[in-house]
Amino acid sequence: MPRRRITQTDVAAMAGVSQATVSFVLNGSTPAGVRISEETRQRVLDAIRITGYTANPAAQRLAGGLAQILGVFTYEATFPRASRDFYGPFLTGIEHAAERLGVDILLFTSAPVADGRRRLTRDGWQRLGVADGCLLLGQHEHRGELQHLLDTNYPFVFIGKRGSDGGRLPYVGADYVGGTVRQIDRLVAHGHQRIGYVGMRGTDQPTLDRVEGYRDAMKSHGLTTRFVELEDVAATAAEIVDQRFTAVVVAPENHPEELADELERRGRRVPDDVSVLLLGQPHHPRRDGRQWSGFSVPREEMGARALYLLSRLVSDDGPRRERERDARRPAAVTEAELHQILVCPDVEGATVAPPPAGAPPGADAP
Repeated sequence: MPRRRITQTDVAAMAGVSQATVSFVLNGSTPAGVRISEETRQRVLDAIRITGYTANPAAQRLAGGLAQILGVFTYEATFPRASRDFYGPFLTGIEHAAERLGVDILLFTSAPVADGRRRLTRDGWQRLGVADGCLLLGQHEHRGELQHLLDTNYPFVFIGKRGSDGGRLPYVGADYVGGTVRQIDRLVAHGHQRIGYVGMRGTDQPTLDRVEGYRDAMKSHGLTTRFVELEDVAATAAEIVDQRFTAVVVAPENHPEELADELERRGRRVPDDVSVLLLGQPHHPRRDGRQWSGFSVPREEMGARALYLLSRLVSDDGPRRERERDARRPAAVTEAELHQILVCPDVEGATVAPPPAGAPPGADAP
């Protein structure tokens, strides 16, 4: 469980001063007749740096310590460009949950995007202090920043499965492993044996989970795993033909529409000759595109669940005496609730069929 949040009292105890002195240093001004020496001021600043204390003006305004402002920070650009709108459903779920909870959402967008990524460095930590807690999401998070938030006890929830030392990092993720296993089972039930995995094997968590599910399912059926890790769509299609795959599972970021077009240029129709299942929604859908078989990621539900969890963590973070006297506060978050994995629903679609007659067996000849 996340530890309690660092307070001004903690800073005062470390610096050997009163809480009022800490407040004066933070505010940069003192009342008439009060003088703070440079030595004392430096001790307070050192204690703030060591403890990682972040002033929270929103929390100071809230009666009873209940959350009214919760933040959202994305490691990649948030708003959709062209046809891509990956974050939209997450934000929709967050908005609906915020309405039900009666809280305001603050979207942090001032951190510059460099090489497609944002960072919380420099004044980012102080900006987060405007909110009682924050949702984080993105494929390319900075692990050091997440660890810093854990060490300083700032309430946050990551949207997407993430690991941390001691399992303290709260998240709401999607069951990519189970979803991928079901797709392989589905293909085997149709009679497929030569089933390939198409996509680069990166270190992001969704990719790791998809590969794990693929490996586990193929092993359980006694089939050989085969990976196609080519960035060029035409070369990928050629490899699928050369490997004589009758079916492939594809990570959605790997341009499935273009891949299907390239396969058909090589005389392999989808799904008559090659079944294609997507491990998530297509990132670049076409209006006249196919109805893909596979599974979908419950992004709206993930966003809503994450905000509910964050609200409870912020509530747990409030003063104990306030929690005890306010019967409206929810029960404390349990260890199991810190790590929530949601089922990825299957999508029937129209891109899966039995293998063509005379298809080669699953195992390679010795």
